[in-house]
Formats: sequence, C-alpha cells, structure tokens
Amino acid sequence: MKSHLSIMAAVAALGSVAAASAQAQSNVTVYGSLDAGVAYINNLAGGAVTRLDQGTMQPDRIGFRGTEDLGGGMKALFQLEAGFATDTGNQVNAGRLFNRNATVGLQGSLGTVTLGNMPDIVFDYAGKLSNGFQLTNFYLFHPGNLDTLANTYQFNNAVRYTSPAFDGLTVSAMAGLGEQPGDASRNRNLSAGANYAQGPLRMVLAYSRQNNRAAGYAGAYLATLGRGNATTVFDSLTTWAGGAGYTVGDWRMNALYTQSRVAMPAAPGFTQKNADLGAAWRYGPRTTLNFGYTHTRLEGARYNQVSVSHVLAFSKRTEFYVQAAYQKAGGAAKFAFQNYTGASSDDKQLVTTIGLHHLF
Repeated sequence: MKSHLSIMAAVAALGSVAAASAQAQSNVTVYGSLDAGVAYINNLAGGAVTRLDQGTMQPDRIGFRGTEDLGGGMKALFQLEAGFATDTGNQVNAGRLFNRNATVGLQGSLGTVTLGNMPDIVFDYAGKLSNGFQLTNFYLFHPGNLDTLANTYQFNNAVRYTSPAFDGLTVSAMAGLGEQPGDASRNRNLSAGANYAQGPLRMVLAYSRQNNRAAGYAGAYLATLGRGNATTVFDSLTTWAGGAGYTVGDWRMNALYTQSRVAMPAAPGFTQKNADLGAAWRYGPRTTLNFGYTHTRLEGARYNQVSVSHVLAFSKRTEFYVQAAYQKAGGAAKFAFQNYTGASSDDKQLVTTIGLHHLF
C-alpha cells in the first residue's frame, strides 16, 4: 500500500513539474476591444438621424493568441479573432465565428509561416498608415473599402510567409487557395508587400489581387454610381498601396495612396484612387488632436473629405472621443457616401460622434 502511494505521489510530482514547464514555455492571451458612440448624421437617405454606432475608434472584437516555445529558436503560434457589434451584441458575420482571423503557424530564424483565414497584406501593412487607422476613425476609410484597409474582407484557405526583419525591412507574401478543381485561378487571392520601420520613419508598399470576389460590403456604395450591388461578382479586384509615416516630437504624420482596379464579367471595369494625409498632435499626456484629409476618385466621380477628432485617455485602456467628418462629392458622384454611414440624398454629408472606447 505504501509502495502504491509512493508511486502515485511521484507521478503527481512529475505532473506538477511538467505543467509548470509547459506554462513557462507557452502562453495564451485573451484580448479585445469595445467601442460605442452616439452619432449624428445630417443626411442619410434624405433625413437626419441619431444612432448608436459601434467600432468607430477600433473595431469591436474578441480574440485569443498564443505561442509555444518548441526549442531551438522555433515557436508555434495561433490566433483566433471574432468581430461583433457592441450596440446589438450580434456577430459581424453570422456565418463565421472567427471572421477576422483564424490562423496557426510556426516562427523561426528564417521567418514565420501562418495558415488559415486572415486579412491580406494591404490591410496589414498599408492599412496602418491610413487615416482610418492613424486617426482612429472608421468613417475615414475609403468609400466601399475596395482597397480592404478596413479589414472587411479576409483571405480564406490562405498561406502566408513573413521574413525576419533585416535592418528594419520585412517582406511578406501570401496566397488564398481557390480550391476549385480544374481551375486553379478561380477564387484565388494573392498578396505581397514590404514594410520598413526604423526609428521615427515607416514606409510600406503592398499589393493584393482577389479573383471572383463578390462586391459585398462595397455594394451599397457602387449602387450610388450604377456600378453594381452587393451580389455583383468581380472578375478580379487588384489593389496597389504605398505610404509613409513619420513621428517628430508630439506629432505623428501619415501619407498614403491606394489604387484599386475592378474587372467586371459583363460590364466595363473601373478604377478607384485614394489619397490620405493625416496628422495627430499629442498636446498633453492624455490628450490628442487628429486632423485628416482624403481625396477619392472613381473614374468621373470624386469625393473630398476632411475630419477632426479629439481623444482623451482616461487610462492606457479607456478613451473618450469626439469626432467629426465631412464629405463633399462632385463630378459624376451625385451622392456623398462616407464609409459606414450610408448614402446621402445630395452631395454633402456630415457625421459627428461622441463615444467611449475600452481595450482589454
């Protein structure tokens, strides 16, 4: 009996050591963001509206990420991230639990390989230099989000390689497999990019090509121009993006250009071009003023947008914000259409928001 108890005690002790070792070599983090604000839109389909908007400063999401040390400089890693709406509690995409990210991978001295569902490299590299990201205002992403900077479209069945950083330079390439027997190009997505970050300077160049993609989120915007709707399927959508960011003192500045070319199956294609200029001034230990200008062209349609916002940080995780964004449409564009607001009944639209953002 004593021998049996001794064996059990030894096994329990070994289990405790193994558990402690595993805990020391791996970690899992739960994280997320909740954001809600009262928004006033002066013209939405012909009338003013006050509503509760979610995800304005940052998208509402909950995620899990982790790594395990495999030894020899190798790590296993994973990430699961789901989008939801704070104002209703609904999933952003009812058909996908982890719609924003669901990946597993390996990281070593030669770089990182990840597999699964993930955003393209235009979002990952160029998106972080856009006014929508730098100035923390979702309304500032470009009409229709054809260039994917707002992460409303991810690559399924994707494989991505990211190099180690060489003197601040990182390069990435990825492919979303179409998985169509007999037609390797159908539904296939490709993306690549380079990111340079050294001291106060950051520069990016990124490319993305999506085949047979439904217009989806962009459908409402394209409908205002007679170019399609949510069910329209593009032959291809090709985006190039390049930009730079610089920090000097209390100022952070960004400039970005994107160009998205859409090929249609039974209609003429079109190109959307976007240019962002933005600046954020941290004039106090807890206060930031953001200023932005965006110019968008889609063939003969053009849009000019200006924005200003003020952010007060109560802590590292909780912020109060006041924002305003105004857009004027011109040329062939008869209706203003700011990202996320919806179409105006004329060529002007103003949206103001007062809200609260919390990270965990």
